Amino acid sequence: MQNKKACLSYGFMFGLLLALSVQAAPISEEYLVVDLSAGPEAASYPISTLAAAPAGGWADEYKTTKMVLRKIPAGSFTMGSPTDELGRYDNETQHQVTLTKDFYVGVFEVTQKQWELVKGSWPSYFTNADCRDSRPVEQVSYDDIRGSSAGAGWPGNNAVDSDSFLGRLQAKTGLDFDLPTEAQWEYACQAGTTTALNSGKNLTSTGSCPNMSEVGRYWFNGGSGSSSGGDTSVGTAKVGSYLPNQWGLYDMHGNVWEWCLDWYQSELGSSTQIDPRGAAGGSNRVDRGGSLDSNADTCRSACRGRFWPSIRFNNVGFRLVRAVP
Repeated sequence: MQNKKACLSYGFMFGLLLALSVQAAPISEEYLVVDLSAGPEAASYPISTLAAAPAGGWADEYKTTKMVLRKIPAGSFTMGSPTDELGRYDNETQHQVTLTKDFYVGVFEVTQKQWELVKGSWPSYFTNADCRDSRPVEQVSYDDIRGSSAGAGWPGNNAVDSDSFLGRLQAKTGLDFDLPTEAQWEYACQAGTTTALNSGKNLTSTGSCPNMSEVGRYWFNGGSGSSSGGDTSVGTAKVGSYLPNQWGLYDMHGNVWEWCLDWYQSELGSSTQIDPRGAAGGSNRVDRGGSLDSNADTCRSACRGRFWPSIRFNNVGFRLVRAVP
């Protein structure tokens, strides 16, 4: 029994030291990869880096048993939409934003298999076992992702509950993964474009639009036929099924709405902002990007949605970010 306790103690200390060494190590490569394959009982998740995307594209392992994030350079951009943009809403006032730090952002939305490997559960509505692994996880709330106690503290602090998705992921990697701020999300989505879509194209219609059909799943290219047992031709699509933006990020238009850190505020103002963290409080958290049951206008780069942080819908998921130290 003493030997068993000693082994357990040694194993715990080794895992802790590994996590601390990963946290301390500088990460400068273009892509950050988290290996989740050991599953929810793992003591730690190995971290690796890639200098470039694989020549043959991202294999399914990066959508299921591994997570991959792309480094995004700090910079300035115009957040919001011009007054003549087709489908524009009144809460999209244009203003200049500067993000002063590089950050990593998920190349794909977090998938059902990735959620299961961290949390050990399958919460999603789209349950077809033949294709669910690489579909985005949905029916997960802001509270599920960050926690409803410590995790509700943003922007006062960036703490998360230990048993939340992010609490478990942070503990097993030693890295400060989180949801993006609303400004980080739009900056990453735009990828240098100033058009309604990050393909460099505008909408031709607020409903069915061929330009939207190129970049993501929405009502008019499969979203309308959704059923819980359907394949990926209806409902949510397999992540990475449509054109990426110029930074190689997929599904930032459509598929599922994506949670952001910020409390929703109806007016962001027109003044220049530096590393904005959103409102000090509120009743709804921001969601961005539109979803499978959206029209084209609500999938635009500048479109702003909101939901209660405890709500779980089959059209709401998320992607991760991590600040570069």
